[in-house]
Amino acid sequence: MASVRSRTVTSPAPENRSPTLLSRRTAILSGVLGVSVLAAGLVAQWLPREPRAADPFAGQELPQVPAPDPTDEPVEVVCCAGWDSAARTPVSPMSEAVARAQDAAGAQYAVVLLVGGVARAVVEVCWAAHHAEVWFLDGEGRRYRGVARRRWPDGRLRLFEVRGWRYAGKGAQEFDGDRPAVRFRVRRGATAGIEKVSVHAELAGGGSFETSREWERWPEPTRPPDDVAVPAVNGWAALAGLTGPVTVRSGPDEVPAEFPWRPPHPLRPRHVTELTTDGTRFRVPDGRVLSVRRVPAGRIRLPSGRLLAGDPGWLDAGSAPLAVTAPPGEYAVDVFQVWENRTGRSTWTAACRVTVADEPVTSWEQALRAGDHELELGDGEFFGNPVDTATFALVDHTGVTEFADADATTTGEAPYRTLSSARTDMVVVPGWSDGACLVWLGRTEDGSPGSFVLDFRVPDLADAEPG
Repeated sequence: MASVRSRTVTSPAPENRSPTLLSRRTAILSGVLGVSVLAAGLVAQWLPREPRAADPFAGQELPQVPAPDPTDEPVEVVCCAGWDSAARTPVSPMSEAVARAQDAAGAQYAVVLLVGGVARAVVEVCWAAHHAEVWFLDGEGRRYRGVARRRWPDGRLRLFEVRGWRYAGKGAQEFDGDRPAVRFRVRRGATAGIEKVSVHAELAGGGSFETSREWERWPEPTRPPDDVAVPAVNGWAALAGLTGPVTVRSGPDEVPAEFPWRPPHPLRPRHVTELTTDGTRFRVPDGRVLSVRRVPAGRIRLPSGRLLAGDPGWLDAGSAPLAVTAPPGEYAVDVFQVWENRTGRSTWTAACRVTVADEPVTSWEQALRAGDHELELGDGEFFGNPVDTATFALVDHTGVTEFADADATTTGEAPYRTLSSARTDMVVVPGWSDGACLVWLGRTEDGSPGSFVLDFRVPDLADAEPG
C-alpha cells in the first residue's frame, strides 16, 4: 500500500499525509515515530534511528478495528489479479497453476477467500517486493483491515504493518478519507529482531497521536502472528483465520494483462543523472524552465572510505556511515544548483555529488546506512539522514570528531564550505529546509560504487521533467 516516503500511482489503499515539516529534535521530544517532509510532489517519510521517547499515551483508549472471528467453515479460494470492491468480485481470475507460476517468479497475484459464497478476505502477493498483505472485507465488500508482511532473506514471513479503517456507514466508499483510523508499524533491526511498534491513531473525539510501544504491549487485544512460514498459493486462508477445508476454483490459464493494485516499493530514484548533469533543463508544470548549474566544490579526503552524511551538528563518532564504502582516497565534490532561465536567478541547491569512479553510472539506488534494511521501508519511504539546521555535511567516519568544535556555518550565498584537518575534510552545503536528506548510490556497469549524491529534494523539481 502507499506509504510515506514518490508516487503518482497509488497503491490499493492510498494514504495521504499532511505536508508537515518538523525537525528531528521536535520529533523526538514529541514521541513522533516518523517525520513527514514534502517531497516529489507527495509526502515522503524518513525513519529516524534514535531511541524513542516514552509513550505519553500509555493509557489512551485506541480505536479498535479488529479482524473477524476465526471460522472452520469450508473455504473457496479464487486466484485472480485483485479485488473490485465496488462490484464485490475478483478481478481477472486465473488458474491455480498460473498463480503458482506467478508466486515462483516473484510476480503479482491475489487470492480471494470465500466462506459460504461470501468474500471474507483478499490476499495480495508480490515476492519481488517481498510483500504479502491480507485484507479483511466488511459486509459491503470494502477492505477495512490490512495485515502486511515482508519476506526476509531467511525465507520467513514477518509482520510489517497493520492498518484499519472505520467507515461511517454503508454508503461510505472504500478507504474513505484515505487515512486509516489505526496504523501499527513493527520496527525491526537489521537481523529482523523486533525493536518497537509505532502507533498512529485517529481519536474518536477528534485529533490524533503517534507514539511507540514495546512488542509485548501490542495495542490490540489480539496480536497478529509474527515470523511464520510462507504459505502455498492455496494456503493463505489460515493467516486470515479461516481454518476449514479448502478448495480452489478453476480459472483461465493466462496471466492477467493488468492488476488493480500496485505492490509497495521504497522511494525510487527520479532523474538523478539529469539532476547532476550541468546544463540539464527541467520543465515545471507551471511553465517555468529550471536549469542545472554545476559548481565544483573541491575534493574530499576519505581515509577509511566510510562516508557520513547529515547535519554537521548531529554527526559524531556514533553516527552510522553509509553501508557501501568507497576505496580510501581523495574524491571530487560538486554542488548542483537550479536557476530560472527567465530571471537568471539561482534558486536552490539541488544536489551534492561525490564522484568515486570516473565511469558512467548505470543504476541508482538508496544509499543505506549501516544497520538499515530496505524491508523496513514502506511504499515511497526512505531512510533519512536527519537535518536540523538546513545544512548538510559530508565527512569520513574516522575524521568526524576532528570537526566536533568547528564552526560549520556558511556565509552569504556561498554554495559550500570545506573544513580541513591534517588528514581529512568536511564539506558543508547549505540546503533549503530542515527534515532529512536522502543519499543515492550510483553504481557503474560492474556494480561497483560510482558516486554518492545528496538529494536535497527541491520542491520545484518534484513534478518537473527534463527536456
